[in-house]
Amino acid sequence: MRHLRVSFELKSSLRTPFQADTIFGHICWAIRHIAGEERLRSFLNAYDGALPLLISDGFPVLDGGTESGTYYLPRPLTPMRSGAVKAVSESLGIAGDDRLARRQFASAWKALDKKPWISAEVLYRRFSSLDMSDVFADCFRLRICPISMTERRHGQCGCTDWQQCPGLETGLGTGARCTAAYPRSEAVLTTHNVLNRWTSASEDLFQEEDRFASHGFYLLVRLDESILSLGDFGACMEYIEHSGYGADRSTGKGAINNLHIEDWTLPECPGATHYINLSSAFVPTAGDVDPDGSYYAVHVKHGKLGGDYAAVGNVWKKPVLMLAAGSVFKGDPGAPHGQLVRGVHSELPGVVQYGYAFPMGVRLNGQAE
Repeated sequence: MRHLRVSFELKSSLRTPFQADTIFGHICWAIRHIAGEERLRSFLNAYDGALPLLISDGFPVLDGGTESGTYYLPRPLTPMRSGAVKAVSESLGIAGDDRLARRQFASAWKALDKKPWISAEVLYRRFSSLDMSDVFADCFRLRICPISMTERRHGQCGCTDWQQCPGLETGLGTGARCTAAYPRSEAVLTTHNVLNRWTSASEDLFQEEDRFASHGFYLLVRLDESILSLGDFGACMEYIEHSGYGADRSTGKGAINNLHIEDWTLPECPGATHYINLSSAFVPTAGDVDPDGSYYAVHVKHGKLGGDYAAVGNVWKKPVLMLAAGSVFKGDPGAPHGQLVRGVHSELPGVVQYGYAFPMGVRLNGQAE
């Protein structure tokens, strides 16, 4: 398997999140348009005995065009260990009868708990004994920047105490300023008008949400070059770059540029007992998930046909229950997890849904298991 990292930027708003199954669908249409229907069928049939392509969601990257770019991953969904909140507050010297300090601490903890992303560097340095309670504790000790969720470096900001940090939202209003950045996207509601083509009269107004990201994106890939060569994969990504991504790409949404493909692999965790799933499209097979020591969130994907199939009568796939990125499972990160889900459309038997996890091996702290 060849391990790759694909980075790119948006030059427009985005309607469709960069989730693994949607990206996979775009790659499949690219194969069909470039190499033909039979080549696509051969690629999909290869999943019966191999894993030609494993792909993650698209994640944020800040300053991705430089070697010092900050790459983010979804925050692991492991629970805090018992008594962690009390232990951290006591380590900060907060007295049990100091109601003001306790309220500030609770507000700061909630602010951290809202963070969907954490820098990959923070996870890599802790994946041999991962415990999100320790990560939060290091945020209060200002070893990790509570704004950027990256390792705090000397001279990064002038805060000397957690109560001064604007990222912890204590409500003190200290006026402290910080130049640290965090991946953000702005949602803008755009109003559209439905016109009657016969009378040119307005019949209805409706709104759609456009999202403008303040950062670049990257995704991780494992590629079996005996089935899909690096050149063919690169051609597929270039096709997506030129044709756009997601809903309403024909009107300019989901336009990407500065596509870059490089060899890169996730750091290995010796003796990993669990794995963090980096794909929001995980559909486990029977016995694939060990409920003892696994922590996950689910969502229902209502997939929609794309490409030429968008012209058929029923464009909707059957709903599929998936396990979200950031979920943590007990198991071997080197083994395949998931499946290519078939029979997801009532009229087109050849339509499939990508349903594989993208595992990153970790060892959980004994208290967190």
